[in-house]
Amino acid sequence: MKKREHITRVLVRGTAALLAAVILTGCGKAKLPEGFEESAVKEKAEQSIELFNARDYEALWEMGSDELKESITVEQFAQACDPYLDKCGAFEEISKSVVMGGTDKNAGIDYAGAVMVGDYEDGKIQFTVAFDQNMEMIQFLIK
Repeated sequence: MKKREHITRVLVRGTAALLAAVILTGCGKAKLPEGFEESAVKEKAEQSIELFNARDYEALWEMGSDELKESITVEQFAQACDPYLDKCGAFEEISKSVVMGGTDKNAGIDYAGAVMVGDYEDGKIQFTVAFDQNMEMIQFLIK
């Protein structure tokens, strides 16, 4: 149970750091840590959104780091994601995109991520997707 609590803390801190970067930079970009390329981060985030839209939660889960995989199951991904897709309808396009990064000082890792807004037939979904230095997904948030 302690490992799950640690993973949750890391994900919450990463989320807070990404959100802080978005707030502090507005529509600008926070500098990516060394070793990350903006195009690769954006491409990986878009790939995760494509899998989400296809409801291919197993492939989405496979993009995750070991810690992410230990913290959520494929079934839990489906339970969390399906209501958004059911409500918002067919995907149209990504209308906004910001790539940023930072360092989680508590976990001692550099990360990069993207906040993207997807336009759908009946609404919008905001995605926050983050990756570690191995480009394994460490966060996939939707709202």
